Amino acid sequence: MLSISLANPAEVVMAIVFVVVAFTAFAGTFVLAIAYVYSNVFEKWPEYTTKKRLQVTRNILVALLVIATLAWLASNR
Repeated sequence: MLSISLANPAEVVMAIVFVVVAFTAFAGTFVLAIAYVYSNVFEKWPEYTTKKRLQVTRNILVALLVIATLAWLASNR
């Protein structure tokens, strides 16, 4: 069993820093994905025809639906 000693402040600080770094990396993954889609898709948005805009919007929604479904399935197992 792995545990930290609350009597040792250095271990407590290291544990807190590790959790903050791990959460930041996890959250940063989603922020970077959103920024990537935003910069690549919506930068070219004025050049798209109506048909292309609908296609891009549909593809983004399908990707989000697949991600949400996989997350839901993973959380129920």
